[in-house]
Amino acid sequence: MMQMNSIDSLFGIKPKLAVQLGFVSLFLILMIDVLSPDDYRLVLLYLFPAAIIALNAKSMKVVIAALIITTLFENYFLLRDGYFPIYFTKIEVLNILIRFLATLLIMWLARSLRRSQLRVNMLANTDSLTGLWNRRWARIVIEQAIAGLEGRSEIFSVAMIDVNDFKKINDVRGHLVGDQVLTKIAHTLMKFSSENVMFFRLGGDEFLIVALKVNEQEVNRMCGDIVKTVNQTMHDSAYPVTLSIGMATYSDTPRTVSEILHEVDLEMYRHKTEGKNPQ
Repeated sequence: MMQMNSIDSLFGIKPKLAVQLGFVSLFLILMIDVLSPDDYRLVLLYLFPAAIIALNAKSMKVVIAALIITTLFENYFLLRDGYFPIYFTKIEVLNILIRFLATLLIMWLARSLRRSQLRVNMLANTDSLTGLWNRRWARIVIEQAIAGLEGRSEIFSVAMIDVNDFKKINDVRGHLVGDQVLTKIAHTLMKFSSENVMFFRLGGDEFLIVALKVNEQEVNRMCGDIVKTVNQTMHDSAYPVTLSIGMATYSDTPRTVSEILHEVDLEMYRHKTEGKNPQ
């Protein structure tokens, strides 16, 4: 089960900004086209911002709007003097159709590229077994959270999860059953995901939670609910494993990602050794 949090930036620029720049470019090209002599037409230039919009827009409504606007702008010189479509010649209709189909093709190719790029990004940043985000993406998210502390005085919490007695599952019942345990745990964790709460599989039987804008009391309560829910799910499924969780909340001068992961790892093992977990 894939988490709903998406990877927003495809090529180093925020999609929303790219879409806005695309529409602005369309109107700028139209202004230049209007001011240019009648012998010069900038029809081909409209394809570039249209492709940028199609590549970055999340909504198909925006893509369709861009297609309509681009088609109108490409053919504005046929309409600007009150030259109504009813009077178009066959050649003019054919040219309009060709321009529309060319624009449609370019925007379709851009959408296909977007889907491919999103898929590549997703595969590079997710765990193939559980569908959770992987260690690589965890470090990126924590780095972004650290930047938020410096720039916007925000707060975030990190929690490390370890599966107790998981090695016994692998040794006694085999790795296939072990994979089933990890997958079921991941699916159960996903019930607690939200816009600000993300789950990661770091490797083996270790998971991570990054909770943005979540304070110590809130993350402690959430982790307590996670432990109870997962432990009960494992018991009901006849898997003799439980969870241990260690957590920390950050709101002041940030540490490095490695220091944060080390700190919550130590906290998790302390809980594991003492047999205590958030309540």
